[in-house]
Amino acid sequence: MAALAMAAGCSSSGDTSGGKPNGIEGQSVDRIFARVDKALDAASVHTVQVADGRQVGDVRALHGGDDCTGLFTDDQGFAWHFTTLGEHTWITPERRGAKLADRTGAPVEPGRYLPVELDSPGFAGELARYSSAACHLRFSMVKRQHVVFTKGAETRVNGRPALAVKTKQGSAEGTVYLATTGEPVPLRTVGHDGKKRFTTTWSDYGVSPRIAKPPKSKILPPLS
Repeated sequence: MAALAMAAGCSSSGDTSGGKPNGIEGQSVDRIFARVDKALDAASVHTVQVADGRQVGDVRALHGGDDCTGLFTDDQGFAWHFTTLGEHTWITPERRGAKLADRTGAPVEPGRYLPVELDSPGFAGELARYSSAACHLRFSMVKRQHVVFTKGAETRVNGRPALAVKTKQGSAEGTVYLATTGEPVPLRTVGHDGKKRFTTTWSDYGVSPRIAKPPKSKILPPLS
């Protein structure tokens, strides 16, 4: 259900925020999710993820996530800033830590950016995968897992017509709210896994963030 927690949102504005009915309420879940992914691939969006009241991600993406910047928290609770431009990603810690150099294999510190790739060794590769997942949150991730979907009732989220899709995977349950007017973008996901509760919100659809490469003097040598 971690993928589900990362795969939806709350409020939207911009070109996708309204319009004519899009008809998803009469379609299968597979067809709906394919349309949602297509809409996200074409969008710019601001995504915020919260788990148990603690923000674990704040990401602004362009071009479906190919250009992206933001902040995410790793599985040890440490926050990282990242910038992605196409196939290149740079990460820097939010604060100093005694074990950061050992974890990443490089002298990282706030304001010094380490180039990372999906196949970078050890923890650096994990950071690259974190940022890639944060930039490309898609419902197709959920399709590949053993999740049961049930279409629910039509409702409204922040005044916008929406379709609720309920999800269940073991002890984890959630509800995804998808826009039924304009582009079928996600509007909100709420859920829980045992006592852990999560929310993911999406906003500023169509608002293009400014994303720049870190200064050359601040970029560390790549890992060998």
